[in-house]
Amino acid sequence: MFSNITRILNRSSLWFTMPVLVLLLLIIFFSGLVIRTYNELKNFQIRESRLEQRLLEAENQFKRKEAYFKRLLEDEEFLERIARQRLGYARPNELLFRFNDE
Repeated sequence: MFSNITRILNRSSLWFTMPVLVLLLLIIFFSGLVIRTYNELKNFQIRESRLEQRLLEAENQFKRKEAYFKRLLEDEEFLERIARQRLGYARPNELLFRFNDE
């Protein structure tokens, strides 16, 4: 009789411990998923901030080049100075002297 009671208690404790163990395993599994997802979120936020910084730099560079191009189209003196400096152009009947930096 006493052995029957212990057998029943062992079976009932088995039915009690199995769901608890399964629940603990599920909690551990989903906690791992949450932590991994959080780390991925942080990585994406870092990447997003870097890309936004690159975008701002590209926009600033575009604005500078656009202003330079606009000035080339509108300011004839600026255009002439740039053509002389970078391309080595000269006016008719004008002599250019080029010196070596040595």
